Amino acid sequence: MCKQCRATDAVNTLFRPAMLKHQSALNNLHYHLLAADPRYVLGLIRSKAAWTLLTAVLALPDTITHEDLDQLGTPRAVSQVRSLLVEHAVLPERDEYAHRLHAWTAAQIASLPHLSDQLAVRQFIRWRQQRRTRPGPLTNTTAANDKRELRLIFGFINHLNASNHTLSTTGQELIDHWARQAPRDAFRVRRFLRWSARSGNSRPLVPPDYGRIGFNLGGSIGRTNEDALKRALSEDTMSPRTRLAIVLNVVYGIRVHKIAELRLEDLSVKEGVAGIHLGTVRLDLPAATIPWITMLLAGVPTKRRFGGSTHNSTWVYPSTHHGDHQLPSSLAAHLRIYGVSPATAHQAATAAIITQVPPAVVARILGVSLKTTAGWRKLTGDAATYR
Repeated sequence: MCKQCRATDAVNTLFRPAMLKHQSALNNLHYHLLAADPRYVLGLIRSKAAWTLLTAVLALPDTITHEDLDQLGTPRAVSQVRSLLVEHAVLPERDEYAHRLHAWTAAQIASLPHLSDQLAVRQFIRWRQQRRTRPGPLTNTTAANDKRELRLIFGFINHLNASNHTLSTTGQELIDHWARQAPRDAFRVRRFLRWSARSGNSRPLVPPDYGRIGFNLGGSIGRTNEDALKRALSEDTMSPRTRLAIVLNVVYGIRVHKIAELRLEDLSVKEGVAGIHLGTVRLDLPAATIPWITMLLAGVPTKRRFGGSTHNSTWVYPSTHHGDHQLPSSLAAHLRIYGVSPATAHQAATAAIITQVPPAVVARILGVSLKTTAGWRKLTGDAATYR
């Protein structure tokens, strides 16, 4: 049998007529797999994991739910099948990062021995959610940052409990003692401590210092970064997404995680000038980027797992999974294929920008604090004085 016939036979075997009649929502998925590239379908059958999981899901006697998938494997193991089912309306959309974070947080809160500490953490989480500046599902980066912050908070509270104290009875000496043995990013508990003092859950306490690793301003962008930038500006065969990411990182020093989180609504071409919105700042881009952004806004298809491609995404850099953006680590690895060193590009571009743009604007563009950019400005000014 040819590849198309083998793929069609496998799909029809998977979707029995009685199943399609009982669960009409599966018809869209059935048609999608029949229309998919047979090489994708046969590849999934050979890889076994996703196809076996899909077979198990479709064999369930009742209407498929997210809870059914949760019982069939880890979130990572079932993510590909879940994305497929959500994309074709077999399952409703669910904020997966928020769901996983909530489950993990609930288990951590339940493990705290004192009810007052449990209540304080729950209240803090609700307060933080209400202060979200951008509504909608959590992104991978936001969820990871939230989890790291909460992990440090739980570590801090466990340290207090080990000393027979709670959040309401602790003093500054216990925070200082914890900070001396805590990870370098212990300063992340500052928001929790300030909220606790304002809400009456603790006395006013001074959070740990930043302990920031030294950042070397300046230097050359590097030969490989320079070559990658030349290719991005000259090679029309390169993807517009890749070309835009190279320019944003090498020329403007924007970190990869902020590039990965760009939405299509952040791109625009106004009066013949291309630009992107970073928070409240609109960053004008070179004229060479106009055709790239025009193509992205018009809809450049992205290949998806289980075959086919899609235009329907709110992200400039969509993930292979439904409703999510590409992981920053994945985008960084993709840029390195073209010779880009994101860290080197960020340092070199930052030194050039900070001498020409007010610190407040630089802070919004690069996603750092105003205090940090003011310090950088002083360093570059001092360096200029000595030259």
